[in-house]
Amino acid sequence: MAVRSMTNFFCLVSVLLPLLSCASLETQEKEVEDPDLYRTATELIKDRGYPVENHFVTTQDGFILNMQRIPHGRKKNRSPSPKPVVFLQHGFTMDSTNWILNGRSESLAYLLADRGFDVWLGNIRGNRYSQKHVKLDPSDQEFWDWSWQEMAKYDLPAMINYALNVSGQAQLFYVGHSQGTLIGFTGFSSNSQLASKVKMFFALAPVYTVGYVSELIRTAAYALYPVLHVYQSYRSGKMLTNNLVHKLTEKSVCGGEFSEKICYDVGEELFGFDSANINMSRVPVILSHWGSGTSYKNLIHFGQMVLSKKCAKYDYGFFSNYRTYGQLEAPEYHVEDMKTPAALFSGSNDKLASPTDVRLLKDRITNLKYFKEIQGWNHADFLFGNNAPELLYSKLINMMETDLTLGTKLAEFELFDDK
Repeated sequence: MAVRSMTNFFCLVSVLLPLLSCASLETQEKEVEDPDLYRTATELIKDRGYPVENHFVTTQDGFILNMQRIPHGRKKNRSPSPKPVVFLQHGFTMDSTNWILNGRSESLAYLLADRGFDVWLGNIRGNRYSQKHVKLDPSDQEFWDWSWQEMAKYDLPAMINYALNVSGQAQLFYVGHSQGTLIGFTGFSSNSQLASKVKMFFALAPVYTVGYVSELIRTAAYALYPVLHVYQSYRSGKMLTNNLVHKLTEKSVCGGEFSEKICYDVGEELFGFDSANINMSRVPVILSHWGSGTSYKNLIHFGQMVLSKKCAKYDYGFFSNYRTYGQLEAPEYHVEDMKTPAALFSGSNDKLASPTDVRLLKDRITNLKYFKEIQGWNHADFLFGNNAPELLYSKLINMMETDLTLGTKLAEFELFDDK
């Protein structure tokens, strides 16, 4: 089985590379002209008719993070009182456009704004919106010396504290997807002061351990883990920018009948697309905003998680671990210490946040208020699924509004649902 998975992995790569270099061989009558291909987050929000603000916050270790804010919906709420805040945090190699790429009735950020929420969109270090530092330049290898561990320790507190200070609120609702949930679980469980500022944690496609990912991803982790270590040692730590993915979408590379299918197959294997629930005509737009930037060290850290089946800090090896952590093995995180109320939404077909990993996580969360496994859903359905507004977003908004109506008494209600 491992040999077959490895074969599939390299077949995927071998098909993708010729597509990038020989796209002109495929005759296409039309070109991809969707302006969303090249719009920034700010431009996307303005195009949908919403107000938008850009905010910048500097982390304790010097990274300058760019957040977008949608302060109100299309019909401005004239109430002088502060609006409830919702913070949306993207996943691995992504950025804030994940929440705003589709239409007004299909994107969570717009739906929240129209319901009267003050919506903040986070961008973690290394993506296209947060590639600045007070001292370092992106061309410096030191600039990329981080993983999700630093996102949880530095980025998350900086962004949440800033959003609360500007909005005048004491708490907010936190919605994370994929890696956005991982930094939530690790950040809130290790920083009680930060956790106290989160009214409710909504984890979409929750990631805490990744020991039971798909066979293809596990095999790739075994094969590429040592290679990445070597590559990182003499190259810039930067990887997975959207320059490569843009090549898929420019000049209609993903616009032909044949190449669109290949682009979709790549998306399904690597990003968790679901052919039964995602509009394929939007795949080029989605991919054009994917691969927004991360570090090799971050990918290596995820590889360590796949191989160890644990959620632990970055493993530098015995001797370096001892110098860094005061012990030979990388310390594990303890999600049991998280006091923040949490609601988990998973997908039965998710290849990245596997049902097995999610069930193991669910049993360890001490303040779990709600759990739902959505049948047939894969990793990207939480962001781009055709039925996401009906099956997920309406539920999130209802739970937030219920919590606001009842004050902090949401815990008194039986919200658990594992059907």
